[in-house]
Amino acid sequence: MNDAADKRARLGAWLREQPAFGTQCEVRSLAPLAGGQSSELFKLVCRTPLDQADAAYVIRFEQRGKQLFLTPDIVREFRVIDGVARHSDVPVAPMMAVEASGVVLGTPFLVMRLVGGRSPLGRPSMHSQGLLTELTAQQRRTLAFNGLDAMAGIHAIDWRRSHAFLNIEGERKRGIDRHLQQIADWYAWAADGRTFPLTDQALDYLLRTRGSLRDDRDVLLWGDARPGNILFAEDQAVAAVLDWEGALIGPRGLDVGYWIMMDSFHSEMIGIQRLPGWPSTAEVVERYRTISGYELNDLDYYIVLGALFMATTLIRATDIAIAAGRLPAATQMAHANTTTQIIAERLGLNVPPLSPDFVAHRALPPGFTGRS
Repeated sequence: MNDAADKRARLGAWLREQPAFGTQCEVRSLAPLAGGQSSELFKLVCRTPLDQADAAYVIRFEQRGKQLFLTPDIVREFRVIDGVARHSDVPVAPMMAVEASGVVLGTPFLVMRLVGGRSPLGRPSMHSQGLLTELTAQQRRTLAFNGLDAMAGIHAIDWRRSHAFLNIEGERKRGIDRHLQQIADWYAWAADGRTFPLTDQALDYLLRTRGSLRDDRDVLLWGDARPGNILFAEDQAVAAVLDWEGALIGPRGLDVGYWIMMDSFHSEMIGIQRLPGWPSTAEVVERYRTISGYELNDLDYYIVLGALFMATTLIRATDIAIAAGRLPAATQMAHANTTTQIIAERLGLNVPPLSPDFVAHRALPPGFTGRS
């Protein structure tokens, strides 16, 4: 039996022990699936006596070894998504089963239903290729507002009933303080004793000015709030909100600020105009206020926090690429990228030109330097 056949056999035996699949589950195919920047994905096709035809699922593996995040936890992610499904109308991929030991396939994983839909992904920008370019201005606006409405729906969930397990410090510590400590620990691990001037200053700013926040009330947060993490149906309705490994308890401005930061990442920071109909920052804030009933404060702070989060993932991604031989050891991609340019602009610091390796990574025009 070859390795692929052995893997299918072990997976099939495990699935037949899971209540959601049953003792007569038959694995029809198992193949790698494109997407999933922070973890490996496989498409699983199987059939049970209850199915009228083959049913498709996604296997999402917990990232181990060369991971972006300090403490990946696939069981936590399973519980987060399952809690959203059970306690709200926010569309998510139905959770089917989770394997925590790593014995079956070598790494812990979860199994979820495959949900149809498309995401506005693409390099260099969602405004230059992919789904958004195929829509009318009104359809783009509808899509963006539907995504923001889903975000507000997440924030409206009573997390004390659905996700109390995320509140690891109990009521003694605000979510933003836990998050800042986790960011600091993750950043220190990623930096590994090296100096990164702009992100070092961003972390210092965030810790030093935390006391000035006007609203630190806790809600359930998505943690990676951007259009690229949503599957949309043909009518621009949200089919499923994806990528929940960064979910946390904290202030709602954290998700909204991240959405705004990522919008800048895809547009003015790389010299690309937003497509007609796509909402401006002011319209994003107003839509969220209208749907949620809450005024947002401290967005400048949360935009810097979101940029530091993305910049830290780029530090890790750069190190992984160097170790794999895809980038030279002397690359400046971790120092000079769009997220560090956002940090520099927001903090009034000198804006570095983009690293040529980052320009190539994002498929930007050769020689493009960004907001230098």
